[in-house]
Amino acid sequence: MNKRHRFPPGLALREGNTHASSCAYRRAGLWQRGQAQGYHRQMTLSAQLIPAYLSALLLCLMSLVCAACLWTANWTAVRQVPSRAHLLFGGAIACLGLWLISFTVIEGVRVHFLGMTALTLILGWRFAILAGSAAVLAHTLAIGQSVTSIPATWLLTVAVPATISRWLVYQLRNTRAQNLFVYMLGAGFGGGALSSLAATVTAVGLLWLAGQQTLVHQALENWPAALLLLFPEGFINGMVISALTVFYPDLLKTFDDEHYLSG
Repeated sequence: MNKRHRFPPGLALREGNTHASSCAYRRAGLWQRGQAQGYHRQMTLSAQLIPAYLSALLLCLMSLVCAACLWTANWTAVRQVPSRAHLLFGGAIACLGLWLISFTVIEGVRVHFLGMTALTLILGWRFAILAGSAAVLAHTLAIGQSVTSIPATWLLTVAVPATISRWLVYQLRNTRAQNLFVYMLGAGFGGGALSSLAATVTAVGLLWLAGQQTLVHQALENWPAALLLLFPEGFINGMVISALTVFYPDLLKTFDDEHYLSG
């Protein structure tokens, strides 16, 4: 008994042409997987989802921010202290390795951790932006993504998490709580979780500006998946920052021992 294949709507096939049916079915499967993988990695958007004008605006923003960081960064300290240069290049490589480890949460959605909070607390905001930008370029080439997706990926993976993490450090520094755990748990764990949430919200807003209403609705329907990532993201960054704070506090650019240890 012959079984009739069910094809997606709009795919016309002539009965009796087995080869044409098989080829068309494979094309339909590839098309469906491509649609499902429209935002196939968290914080990495496909280039086809972002309009040209929006990509151009993000490219201008990325260029201005990176140029400002290159101009205002303290390169003298990097040249004088070799360990800072090692942290700069090592941080970029570590982020690249972390981003290459992705996994499926729901059908068509693959996620990866960020690690930008730890990088920002170690290097400072300017060098974290530069190291993260280099990692985004290498990651895009490694996964075979179009280079036109780099500005949107940079915004979600580097700029937003680094800025949120540095802002949180300022807020904690201005509080009266002078305790070591405020920095380790607040800036490390809390910064990782908050930066992941901020990047997710920004990604949904970017899809809305791009007119991808279907993906926005899918993202809102699957919001528990985003919340599940907050704890592991915070744990990874908090673990790294806690270890460095205890054993190598001099490596943390944003750690002020006079403030957090004076209480």
